[in-house]
Amino acid sequence: MAIDDVAPRTGRVGYDGSRFGIGGLFLKTMLLSLLTLGIYNFWGRTQIRRAVWGATSVDGEPFEYTGTGKELFFGFLKAIAILIGVGAVLFGITFVMARLLRSGMVLQLAPLAFYLILSVLAVAAVYLATRYRLSRTLWRGIRFGLDGGSWSFVKGTIGYSLLAVATLGICLPLLRTWQARTIVNNARYGTVPFRMEARGATLIWPWVLTMLLAAPTLGVMLVWYRVREFRTWSSSISVAGLKLDSRLRLGDVLGPVILLAVITVVFFVALLLPTIFDFLEAWRTRMPPQHASTLSIVGIWIYVALAPTISFIVLGHPVLKASCETMAIGGALDLEAVAQSSDAGPRTGEGLFALLDGGGL
Repeated sequence: MAIDDVAPRTGRVGYDGSRFGIGGLFLKTMLLSLLTLGIYNFWGRTQIRRAVWGATSVDGEPFEYTGTGKELFFGFLKAIAILIGVGAVLFGITFVMARLLRSGMVLQLAPLAFYLILSVLAVAAVYLATRYRLSRTLWRGIRFGLDGGSWSFVKGTIGYSLLAVATLGICLPLLRTWQARTIVNNARYGTVPFRMEARGATLIWPWVLTMLLAAPTLGVMLVWYRVREFRTWSSSISVAGLKLDSRLRLGDVLGPVILLAVITVVFFVALLLPTIFDFLEAWRTRMPPQHASTLSIVGIWIYVALAPTISFIVLGHPVLKASCETMAIGGALDLEAVAQSSDAGPRTGEGLFALLDGGGL
């Protein structure tokens, strides 16, 4: 349903963040995290979120992020304790079984079992991290929230993942759309629930086309699909009498994507040239190749450290701005239906998600 079909028209989403101001926060977080052995990262990430949330608005009313670095830090410590506990219990069980069965093969299965458990925990961490972030997000003083259980999210993800594998990836849109719909339909603004009606079946043929043409188009089709996916998801979301309608197009994001790809390729080619020349010379002279040059190794580490800053400045900022400015809102906000929820959310934040390198803000 187009936004023009919904009356009265309410407004649009806006984003007025500073590309280099927020990019500077990424750089500051990286530098101070190195100096503090990663401890500052939790406070730096909080600063970044407050800047991004505050720069994003609906009808001129900005969002507010109320999370703290302390919550993230203690959540991280809690996650470490959980993983240590899981590892200790798993090792104890396998050790006892190995003694009882008189077989060392059981001990060799312990790492595999641990990685399987980590995979399950990683899926649960996505849901729990979303719950924390929503509980620390306010608009007009009303807190967002996320209900439902992470275990149901894990079970559904496992089922749809097996389906995607069995169909050689063709049914991947069913998995991704189910995950998005589950999270959105369990989310709420105050006491008012969100509603998402998108179905992954509508994205299967675009995804099949993307798989066929991704290589010939050098990945452009992957960008096209993600834009279409975002538009399909967003335009099926409603809450408290409001309905979203995304008009994002490939041309709105393709330029920044290509620019980031070019910067990355040029940087790595420049860094690896000495090593490439060494291998070519070794091949020509039939001599053993030398080790990779120190310059190449140091340069790659520097780029990895700067990647979040570069990614936000080149890609994150323009894509976020385009996504917001092409998002229209229709309908009338039912203020009488919205009330503050008594659920303040978890006390600590997304430690497991951060420990398993979930990425993002």
